[in-house]
Amino acid sequence: MNRKNVRLVLSFTIIMLFLVGCATGLRIIPTNPGNPIHTVAILPMLNNSDDVNAPTRVREAFYNHLVNYHYNVQALKETNDILNLQMGITMGKQLDMATAQQIGEKLGVDGVFYGYLLNFDEITTGVVNTYKVRMGWKLVDTKTGNISWGRGVGVRRSQSIGGVAGLASDEAEQVRSLPGSENPMQEMPGLNKWISMGDESTDLVGGLISGIGGAVVSGITGNHLEDEMNFALNRLFPNMLIGPGVPASMISETEY
Repeated sequence: MNRKNVRLVLSFTIIMLFLVGCATGLRIIPTNPGNPIHTVAILPMLNNSDDVNAPTRVREAFYNHLVNYHYNVQALKETNDILNLQMGITMGKQLDMATAQQIGEKLGVDGVFYGYLLNFDEITTGVVNTYKVRMGWKLVDTKTGNISWGRGVGVRRSQSIGGVAGLASDEAEQVRSLPGSENPMQEMPGLNKWISMGDESTDLVGGLISGIGGAVVSGITGNHLEDEMNFALNRLFPNMLIGPGVPASMISETEY
């Protein structure tokens, strides 16, 4: 298939997606030709939570969202292998061993996403059960070292017995400095605010079953804080810097 035919296929696909979106009410995300960043990698997250498995889950979920935003996203395994074999980096806390430019050169990408996981907490007592997920992300241009986009989001849900008060939903919280971030609130605005998913009230038995019992089940199934994580990402991504789409130079000119 030559380049002309590939472009015709892509154009037809875009038109069909637009028509489907209009018919179903789905949001169609346009490309952003003014964005110079085409290829990106999602770096291992810096984990400030108490959950050692959460950064991998959140990073994978972030990847699944990002692939819809017109970037050529490097596979996570490829990113991990290059960082490990060529730079000795396996965890987010090691990323300050190199600059974004150096990392981008090794990975061969125009931009890198840094992720910070501050909270991934589930506190279940049966009296007041609290569920919190808070994360910050920023995209750094590996050619200039400048931050092209940044955003933070924190969500929480509380569940209480009868008249026991839950947590305030709009309480601000100071965020201390993070490795690689001079000013987290300037680089990732929204990081110090909590968005409420709702405050539920239940009886003692219901609180124990849905709280402690639910924590056991979610731990076994691996769905720990799944709803809170997805809620946070769905709040984060409408503000994402949209990619420019795949440039013509990335379309193979080989004819089959």
